[in-house]
Amino acid sequence: MEQTTMQIWNLDSLYEGKGQSSKLMSLYEELTETLEKLESNLQAYQARAELPLLLEILPQFQFALSGWEEVDDYSICVYAEDVTDSAGAALMEKSAVVKAKLTSAQSELDRILGGIPQEVWNKWICSEDLRPLSFYLEERRAASKNLLPVELEKIINALSVNGIMGWEQQHELMLTKLKISLEIDGEKKKVSIGEGLHRAVYSAAQKDRQAAAAAIEKVCSAEADAFAAIWNRIAGFRLDVYKQRGWDNDLKETLDHNRIQEGTIESMMASIDANKSLYQAYFQRKIKVDQHKKTSWFDVESPSFAAADKIVYADAKSLTCRQFHQFSEKLGNFAEKAFKEGWIETENRPNKAEGGFCASMPLSKESRIFLTYRETYQDIVTLAHELGHAYHNFILHEEQALAQQKGTSLAETASTFMENLMLDAVISQADSDEEKLALLEIKIIEGLKYLVTVPNMFRFEQRFYEKRREGLLSAEEISGLLIETENVFYEDSIEELAAYQWMYISHFYDAEKSFYNIPYTIGYLFSNGIYALAQREETDFSKQYDGLLRHSGKMTIEQLAESFLGVDLTNQEFWDTAQQSLKKAIEMYLELTDLHGIKF
Repeated sequence: MEQTTMQIWNLDSLYEGKGQSSKLMSLYEELTETLEKLESNLQAYQARAELPLLLEILPQFQFALSGWEEVDDYSICVYAEDVTDSAGAALMEKSAVVKAKLTSAQSELDRILGGIPQEVWNKWICSEDLRPLSFYLEERRAASKNLLPVELEKIINALSVNGIMGWEQQHELMLTKLKISLEIDGEKKKVSIGEGLHRAVYSAAQKDRQAAAAAIEKVCSAEADAFAAIWNRIAGFRLDVYKQRGWDNDLKETLDHNRIQEGTIESMMASIDANKSLYQAYFQRKIKVDQHKKTSWFDVESPSFAAADKIVYADAKSLTCRQFHQFSEKLGNFAEKAFKEGWIETENRPNKAEGGFCASMPLSKESRIFLTYRETYQDIVTLAHELGHAYHNFILHEEQALAQQKGTSLAETASTFMENLMLDAVISQADSDEEKLALLEIKIIEGLKYLVTVPNMFRFEQRFYEKRREGLLSAEEISGLLIETENVFYEDSIEELAAYQWMYISHFYDAEKSFYNIPYTIGYLFSNGIYALAQREETDFSKQYDGLLRHSGKMTIEQLAESFLGVDLTNQEFWDTAQQSLKKAIEMYLELTDLHGIKF
């Protein structure tokens, strides 16, 4: 009983009663009142363009921003812990309304910032009150030059609730309702798409993986037209907005959101391509290890070597805290606090959402971590990953709201750094070659998600948007584009590709972030580059690391790299260095499998 209790998070310590919480409803009311006052002050600024009024507006906006982030992430937590409970969906709907009002206020604030004469701006931005927020304010001032007149932006924001945001919610609803028929323990059962994918990838027997894959394809094929219609409308809405704003680069939004230069992404992608042959060598060796003439998508991530034991949750907790303490006392103490105070939901039970995430509660200065723990080393890695997000939140929650805003790529940096801490530790402690191979596989498979799968999806999404500009795409055309893109890397070595994965990769349907996949590769490699530098440092790197995280809302990724690491991200050399850890793991894998004649 104690073990089960420890694996269930505590949401009531934030807002008791969840959807019925009086404290949560009071926060919604306070947010509504603040947004009304904010709107009034934004209008008043037109008549009295003075610094004191701007200094009254900014705290209101910051509270509204933090409040919305809190209620939105909390509503996601309520939904995720039980997808059959309507409370979460109702809270997300209320959050969407707040978000639309907040976005309209952001547009008006951007217009104000953009309209301040340069000589006045130069004086104001150096004031004691504005200096800590200068990066964000300068960024929004520049962004305002690329927006439509504020009234048109407000219309777009209002229409988005039942437009692009509504389509995103429809996708989530349809995805949740997809049920896969499988035979489990001799009994026919209906499982979620997430559970079906888990069985297709991680079932020990290939026949079971194949059966799950076939069931997924059957269900997806039947629903593909509806999902294609949703994605077409999301992309169409986004492209129409781009057109109205005069944007001709589909990547502009993701570049701005991630505070990264297009040249940096191009340098990173070139570095990945330069190492392509080693990654292909791993897949070719894996086919031989598995004794397959050819392999299918459901074999690619399926481990060839099994770790000897399952890892109970109590041991996972101990291992995590120990490794975090070895990096820094501050990080280790933070992990212990998260476990002790019920921030983490890991119980394996029905009706939970699939996947893992970390929710930030900036007003409460806490986080909540969600995953399903199935006693594998991969689950330990996921736990470390999400704790990395929570630690990043912990550092940033001490900053003002506008200095907490970070792009996805930097958000993924802390989480991937913690993965490395955990994986390298367990690999070094392996007491047999087979155990070491099992753990190496986890590191390699996880790394190749970022260096093969995600870049493939990025290039596929780019092609999709190019085609969408010309008109609607059928489900068959979308699947065809995906297979063509995947085969550029796999070169037909994968006999059967997952032609319908575009349906269940939710990132494609995100209303707020375009090209949401590629930031994970940026974050993974940026983190690996930091990790490589940390291993070289003879002095304590933790303070330098914390400083980088603390400034992640105040600098571009290029500025962070130059200031804290002394490197130029537009130079391919950094990205090459960032891949060394994964390359060493693959080389060790190739050496061990060769040493043992491929199979044990």
